[in-house]
This record gives sequence, structure tokens and C-alpha cells, in this order.
Amino acid sequence: MSYRKITLIFVLLTSLIMQFCSGLHAQTKKVSKADDAYNKFAFIEAAKLYREEIKNGSNAVDLYTKLGNCYYFNANYAEAVECYSKIIESLTSAEPEYYFRYAQALNNIQDYKESESVMKKYYEKSGKKDLSENWNEKKLLADIKKQSGRYSINTVSINTPFSDFGTALYNKNNVIYASARDTGIVVKRKHSWNEKAFLKLYSAEITVDGGLQNPVKLKGDVNTRYHQSSPAITKDGKKMFFTRNNYFEGKLGEDKKGTTYLKIYSAENVNGEWKNVKELPYPVNSDGFSSAHPALSPDESQLYFASDRNNTFGNSDLYVVSLKKGGIIGNDVTKLGDEINTLGKETFPYVDKNGVLYFASDGHPGLGGLDLFAASKDSDGVYHVVNLGEGVNSSSDDFAYMINNDTKMGFFSSNRSGNDDIYSFVENKPVQFDFNISPMVYGLVKYYKSGMPIDGLSVEVYNDKDEKIKTLLSDKDGKYSMELEPYKKYKLVYKKPGLVEKTQLVPELKPAEKREYIHEFLDEMIVQVGNDIVPVVEGTNLTDILKLNPIYFDYNGYKIRESSKPELDKIVDFMKLRPNVTIKVNSHTDSRGKDDFNMKLSENRAKATVDYLVDHGINKERLTGQGYGETQLINRCSNGVPCSEAEHQANRRSEFIVHINRN
Repeated sequence: MSYRKITLIFVLLTSLIMQFCSGLHAQTKKVSKADDAYNKFAFIEAAKLYREEIKNGSNAVDLYTKLGNCYYFNANYAEAVECYSKIIESLTSAEPEYYFRYAQALNNIQDYKESESVMKKYYEKSGKKDLSENWNEKKLLADIKKQSGRYSINTVSINTPFSDFGTALYNKNNVIYASARDTGIVVKRKHSWNEKAFLKLYSAEITVDGGLQNPVKLKGDVNTRYHQSSPAITKDGKKMFFTRNNYFEGKLGEDKKGTTYLKIYSAENVNGEWKNVKELPYPVNSDGFSSAHPALSPDESQLYFASDRNNTFGNSDLYVVSLKKGGIIGNDVTKLGDEINTLGKETFPYVDKNGVLYFASDGHPGLGGLDLFAASKDSDGVYHVVNLGEGVNSSSDDFAYMINNDTKMGFFSSNRSGNDDIYSFVENKPVQFDFNISPMVYGLVKYYKSGMPIDGLSVEVYNDKDEKIKTLLSDKDGKYSMELEPYKKYKLVYKKPGLVEKTQLVPELKPAEKREYIHEFLDEMIVQVGNDIVPVVEGTNLTDILKLNPIYFDYNGYKIRESSKPELDKIVDFMKLRPNVTIKVNSHTDSRGKDDFNMKLSENRAKATVDYLVDHGINKERLTGQGYGETQLINRCSNGVPCSEAEHQANRRSEFIVHINRN
């Protein structure tokens, strides 16, 4: 071969190599651009670039993986199924999470049989307890049917062609929600995740029939030119937690890759305007992950929220952190258990006044997209999760549930119409769990000393407004039990004729919590003083029975001494527990002064003593009083007899004579 031919061949090869490298460089640049968008959660842009690369002949598993994720995270499940199927077919050792996402996507397009099969492979590969039966079409639809038909649902008039979602109750008659209704102003700012318009917070009035009207943009500093949504407001209406892009004091925060995450902020209501906006501190917020969608516990001691920390590309889990007085956040962020969190997305938590946790998820078996679920803890502290059923749930994304337990009215959001809208509902029947979520108080009542059970003792139940709401009786074994509502305070009053009444304060109980109270009861005509059991006999003096310090008065005075008030309070307690006892108050003076003056003085002392007892809750009909002046001295200190002040004081006394009503 000649040198000329060799040179020509070399030139042709070099040209081909350069063209190949140039094409490879172009492909690499395009993939790099796609990866950059992907890493910034700009999934729509990234998907477009990945599709172009695949169209040009690239079949790399990594491209299908990322394209599948782009579809998955934007709820394009049919396209995600196509991509994930290629990943599973191409890799003999695909990560378990891709089996889970593949099964989810199949479930969302209602290919239940294949979904169950793939989910079974996920449990095999992950080594976790096999729960694939829950994805079986027959069981799944039967479980959903149990909860279906419980709601009357309507759209609300404030919905727009833009996104409207995420209502939070505000001062009983209003809600605050997120809307993109003003996107036509100046520029249409969009966030990159799914190219939906940015959101602002509005308030709206709740109508009589549960709808919404008169939307007004919130005043104050919460609305920025970027994205804010999903508020949670304290019951007093003074503090709000809400979601916002990492935007503070005019600056949009980004990480090293240029990604802006979501954070939770607080604001205070100052004369109707939301001011003093503050970013919640770490560990709730960080520049390296998103935290969003805050929700308050019934007693406002905890803040629930969603976060994608330690997850990939927006697969969020639910967390809870303690909330101290004044809205101070604790440093005890805790991830909820595997009963709640899955490899899918758990988001938009809400806790009703009964402590039931509602949330949206695409990781639990459902009808497609995000479904709404309810969860409650059993007595062992384990959450039980149920799908809320068809109606509030559909094959689209359903999320942002809230309910007013008093009116049974509430709202949820859904994109079933093609856009995020708010729907109102009336709950006609409560959600059903596989256990009783009501807290229970139970116990035993028995006689003092003998320990024998008391049959037919009434237990009166009072709410926190001191209204009697129910009465029940102990059975022949002395046992009683009752269901109460969680997170409410109660008072129990135990009564039976002839027995000393008892009162038991019941603090707020959590759902499914059980509390036992055992009480022993004395006969009404017996009193325990220290370790002694003393009979209450007709005509005896309570001063002797209760071992009271004498009720003394100042010389020539009838005002109750401060030192005597604790002794009189013991008489009040004694009489409150023994409704069949009446008391006669006998008041006496010393011998100094004129007889008629002392008689009047003693009458005033008797009256002052009776008035004190009446003022502290004893019925006036159960009390009488009489003054005896100096006619019943208890020592030698009569008129003209020299005595010490202490001897005279002994005569300035009150007696409390017991009378027992036998009727």
C-alpha cells in the first residue's frame, strides 16, 4: 500500500472519529443539561431533554431511570410505567425502590394484578414484611368500599382556572388557602417543579351551607413574589405557620446547585395583618432539603409537617416536632413510623380535634395518584391507616383534607377536574377503624375497709364547661366504664345515698388511651381524720370530730380571722360530701362588756360564720346560726373575775353542731 493511500485512510478515519466525538460531545452536553434540570427538580424540562436523547437512539438505563422519575414525580403514571418496565427488564438487580415505584404507577393506572405482582417482588428484594396482599384488587376495592359514601361533596365558588387548594380553619367562620389567581399580574412566575404558577395566601368566608365566598389576599408580609401555601393557624388566630420558597428579606435562597427548597415559616396576626415572618430553625428547615405543609396537634403542643430529607427527588415523609409555649420549636424532630411513611410520597398532614391524622399519599394502596388517608393510634401507640374511600378519593390527586369536628363540614383539594380545586363536604358518618379510637375511663368502686363492690353507684360525667353530659351506674361487681372524646377535660362525680361523694378530675386523654380509677367509699356518717375513723353522731361538735383548731374572733369583733379560714374550709369540704348533714353554728363571747352588747356581738359572729360557709358553696338551708353571748362560758372567767387574755379568748368561740336528716 502506498504512503498516499495510507494517508488518505488516516484522514478519513480521523474525520469519522472527529464526527463521532463531536456527536458524542453534543449528546453529553445535552444529557448534562438534562441532568442539571433534573437535579433542580425541573422535571418537565428534564423530561423533554431525556426524550430527545432517547429519540436520537440512546437507550441507556440511566436515561430511562431519570425519565421515569420525571414522569413519576409529576403524576404521569402511564409514561412512568413504560420507563420503569424497561429498567426492571434491563437490570437483574434493580434497586427495591424502583419495584415499589413501578408497582405504584401500575396501581395508579389501575393495573391492579400486575401491581400486586411487582409489589410482592419489592417486599422480597427489600426484606420487609410482605404486605402485597393489600394491593390485591379485590381486597383493595373492598377496603375502599367500606369507607365510601360517607360524604356529601360540592365544589366551591371561589375556584379559578388556576390552582386553588389547601384550606385551614381561621376563627371558625373563615379559611386561609393558597391560590394562583393573580398570575396574570406583571409576569407569570412559575416554579420549576411542574411549571404551575406561583401561589399566594388568601382568606375566604365559610357560607352557611359550607361553601366559600369573598376571597381576599392576606394583608401583611406573608405573600411574596414567589410561592407560599398550606397554612396552619392556632385556635386563637394569633399565629400562623405556612409554606414558602426559601425566600426571606428579599432574597431567594439556593443551594450550591442552584436549587431552591421549600421551608416552613411563622407569622403573627397584628391587628388583622400577618407580620413578623420568621423562618423555623433547624432541624425543621435546612438549605439542603424541603419542609412543607405544617399542621398542629389538637393541643397545639406538636407541629406535623412533610419533608423530603434523606429522600430522593421529592418523595416526602411525615415528621413531627414539639411546639412549646409561644410557638417555640423543639429540636426533637421525629419521623413517623412505617405504618405511615412509605417509599412513596406522604404529604399534607392534618390532625383533627380527636387526634385523627389525615394525610395524602401515593405510597399506600389507593385509587390512583395521591389518595387521602386517616390514621389513628391504638392503645399500644401503633398507627392504623385506612383509605378515606371513593368520593373524596379519585383516580387523580386528592389532598389537603381538613374537617371541623363540631359541624362535620370540611374541605379537601383535588385535580380531578384537570386543575387543583377546592371541594367542600359534609361528613355523614365517621371514618371506621378496625379498633375503637375513643379513649376509655374504667374502674372499680368498693366500700372502705371491707373492699366489697358497690352496686348501683352513679358516676356523673361533666365536661369542661361543668355541664353534666351523662350518668352511668356501677354493676354488681362494682365496675364501671365509659367512652369519652379525646383531648377534652372531664370531671367524674361518684354518688350513692348514704356514702361520701367523691370527685375525680380526668385530664385530656389521647385517642384509644385507657385510664383506670379505683375508689373506696366511706359511709356518710363516718369521717377519716388522719389515720382515725370517727363516727358522725347527732348532736356532736364538728370541732371535736374534725379536730379543728378553735374558730376565734378578735375582741369586740366579728370578722373571720385569716387563721380561721382553713378550719372553716374543712367544714365546707365535710358538708359538700355529706348532703344529709346540716349544721347549727353556735357563737359565744367572753364576759367582758355589757351582756346585751355581747349577745348582739355573738349573733353577728354566728352570721359571719354562716355567710362564710354559704359563700364557699354550702346551701343556706343547711345552716342555722345562733348567738349566746356570754351565757355559756367554758371556764371561770365570768363578770369581775380576773383572767388572762388567753382565758378570755377561749370563750370567744364558734361551735358546729351536727344534725342528721333521716328523710
